[in-house]
Amino acid sequence: MNEKLMYYLWQNPQFMVYPLHTTDNRSLSVVRAGQLNSNSGPDFLFSQIQLNQITWIGHVEMHVQSSDWYAHNHHTDVAYNNVILHVVWEDDVQVHSSDDEPIPTLVLQNYVNEQILGRIQALSDSEQWIPCADQLATITHFRQMAFFDRLFVERLANKTKVFQQWLSQSANDWEAVLFVALAKGFGLALNGMAFAAIAQSIPFNIIRKSTDPIEIEAILLGQAGLLDSDVEDAYKDKLKRMHQYACQKYKLKKIDEKVKFFRTRPSGFPSIRLSQLAQLYTKHTHLFDKIINGDCKDKVSAFFEVEASPFWHTHYVFGKENVKRKKVLTASFIDLLTINTLIPFLFCYYKANGVEKIEDLIHWASSLKPESNGIIRAFSSLGISTASALDSQALLQLKHYYCEEKKCLSCSFGHELIQS
Repeated sequence: MNEKLMYYLWQNPQFMVYPLHTTDNRSLSVVRAGQLNSNSGPDFLFSQIQLNQITWIGHVEMHVQSSDWYAHNHHTDVAYNNVILHVVWEDDVQVHSSDDEPIPTLVLQNYVNEQILGRIQALSDSEQWIPCADQLATITHFRQMAFFDRLFVERLANKTKVFQQWLSQSANDWEAVLFVALAKGFGLALNGMAFAAIAQSIPFNIIRKSTDPIEIEAILLGQAGLLDSDVEDAYKDKLKRMHQYACQKYKLKKIDEKVKFFRTRPSGFPSIRLSQLAQLYTKHTHLFDKIINGDCKDKVSAFFEVEASPFWHTHYVFGKENVKRKKVLTASFIDLLTINTLIPFLFCYYKANGVEKIEDLIHWASSLKPESNGIIRAFSSLGISTASALDSQALLQLKHYYCEEKKCLSCSFGHELIQS
């Protein structure tokens, strides 16, 4: 037993066996469980109970063993003088407040439904891919959809944490944050953090003022360390000279992160993606304003109609020519940028500036095709399908932040399975 489980049981009175009595045999009714306290002090604040039909209003403290009250020095802390009920799993000692008043005690294990405890224990002990893998198909579609919306918003909130860090590092320059965010998005999972570090190593004023895509490409590739090879290539040498000049002029420092080519399709090589990013920022001046003030949902494809510089039409790497093929951003890549970068960025911006457009972002995500990866396919094999990018993002949030941490008590699916 642990206190988090006790909190869960206390907040779900339907799992109790009634009537309740305190250890001194007073009848107990819980009118209001109270507000779970995430700060110091009693576990539940502003609770309301009835002892022998007399109403008490105050706080509730919980411990696995009642002697923990003394182990935690609550008996000397006046903050616990307003505790009206001590809820414990094992009662091994009568407790008193700092003014020596005895505190009514409820022994929770005497009043919990054994079947409920068994279901909770089964989820906790499960060694399946996710704890409820063998029961997941029983979750109703209505429950799935309701939880998916919540999971999607949670995932957006998690993603915006890094945007907020970048914002504080850039003196609240939203344009600079968008540049770093898009760079991270262009790098996808494999090179996202390296691309973000590259973008952060370049003062955004350089990007803001430049109209030469080759200059920006030279700086990006140079900061990525992609111009340092001994391969003989005239275009590489040209970019290297431009990067060296920029380093002297702007005092640029190279990053420690290394970009990776391994397990990347040639059309998605870091050199090509960085060239496309350079083209994007020189094709669209004031990109930030266009995304924030325009109808981004309908115009996103037009924003990202860019291709790598002409050199890359016949190359995937320096020093080796290939059949001519323009390196454009595909529709599927633009969808990934939208769901992983644009929508989270707009969510962060809207929240920070009090813009009431969160529902628009939910509808936008619902209109995009779902992602396909190992996690989504595994959920599909368990009977959970995805109709949109909102659904696939919700499942990623579910897997990473609930299933892997076995937070079944905080999960809507887990809650339904426990009480079913």
